[in-house]
Amino acid sequence: MIRSATLTARQMQVLAFVKDRQRDTGMVPTIQETATHFGFKSLNSAREHFRLIEKKGFIHRVPGRSRGLVVVRPEGAGDQDSARVPLLGRIPAGHPVLAHEDTEALLTLPAGMFHGGGLFALRVRGTSMEGVGILDGDIAVLDSMKEVKDGAIAAILIEDEATLKHVYRRPEGLLLKAENPMFRDIEVPPAAAERARVLGALVGVVRKV
Repeated sequence: MIRSATLTARQMQVLAFVKDRQRDTGMVPTIQETATHFGFKSLNSAREHFRLIEKKGFIHRVPGRSRGLVVVRPEGAGDQDSARVPLLGRIPAGHPVLAHEDTEALLTLPAGMFHGGGLFALRVRGTSMEGVGILDGDIAVLDSMKEVKDGAIAAILIEDEATLKHVYRRPEGLLLKAENPMFRDIEVPPAAAERARVLGALVGVVRKV
């Protein structure tokens, strides 16, 4: 995607909000969240800002997704504008599968888009997290050193099985929640929860556009 024009001051603020929210929470904001943040009187104001920012080539919108925004890397960005993190194969956003922590490749990311001391990436397979805009085929960027707060999205390894879910700690063990009503919650009993290992907290998602 080629950038055709510069952004207005307000559009720059909206784009910065999208980037900051993605960096801090691992998810881009919804139209409602954007409208609330800026005090827009209607959702259409937020939609129009996103439409114009997309037209100018700074984002890509995925139709039908509440969090379907992708920040587009500038054409021709050089190595000094990028960082490389290990890509460790696939992780299901669905039912857990056997995990093999083998480096598949090095993934090049725009410098400054994701922050963390232990960044790595996993390919997403499945649709259980599509409610928060994590789609089949996306690449989840995670930080192995970031604290996973209750309810945060993380990759978790349980008895050699890995999955990407909201993680809740309960007295009776762990509760792993999806963002798709077609998938049941996964309840992990205390004994298995003690052996579970959090691979990393989600800090962002990369999607080919």
